[in-house]
Amino acid sequence: METIRNECAKLEQAIAALEAQRNVLGDVAVDVAVAAVRQKIALAQMQENEQRKQVTVLFADIVGFTAMAQSLDAEDVTTLMNALWQRLDSAIVSHGGAIDKHIGDAVMAVWGAQTVREDDPEQAIRAALAMQAELRAFAETQHQPLQMRIGVNTGPVLLGPVGTLSEYTAMGDTVNIASRLQHNAPVGGIIISHDTYRQVRGVFDLQAQAPLTVKGKIEPIQVYVVTQAKPRAFRLRTRGVEGV
Repeated sequence: METIRNECAKLEQAIAALEAQRNVLGDVAVDVAVAAVRQKIALAQMQENEQRKQVTVLFADIVGFTAMAQSLDAEDVTTLMNALWQRLDSAIVSHGGAIDKHIGDAVMAVWGAQTVREDDPEQAIRAALAMQAELRAFAETQHQPLQMRIGVNTGPVLLGPVGTLSEYTAMGDTVNIASRLQHNAPVGGIIISHDTYRQVRGVFDLQAQAPLTVKGKIEPIQVYVVTQAKPRAFRLRTRGVEGV
């Protein structure tokens, strides 16, 4: 990180030197050169902000939203969805998760992006169960056939800014798999990867599923459906049983 800061300092010095030669080189030449140097500074600063961490990623997608939207006015849909996201986001945050982004009728949340805790995978699943309960209660009050698919995966990600607006987000294979799991989750259900399972077995009632083939992975991955939290749960040790 210190190396990146030193590089940025040298680039700033280069800009100062170019500006000092403006009368000699001309405005056009200096402007082009300065713009190129500033782009290098921006890239270096983005690298400085990047972090690699072990996190748990949750993707949730509401089923039935499109059909509901077609039967309601746009303002009513917005009001309804804002009320729903308030409840679902609260379930995520109250279990220690951070909202990464909303994508239409879907949400991505991350545990471990800021502070890593041993029970991050467990809290992510507890949040998923709470979200399903919140959605069921909300759908009953609104008389709307809303359901949700949720996928959860644990693994390494790259945290950093992306895009022209420098949105800070999690990136990598762990995120992609979590998204694939959500697409393959049963309607109204929660599906988790084996990497997450290893961290939470003993805490939840889990049903092993047939290995799932997902885009981007050569080998099928083992997945599990979460049915409920065990009443007197304990997390089994995973040290020394990495292949379990």
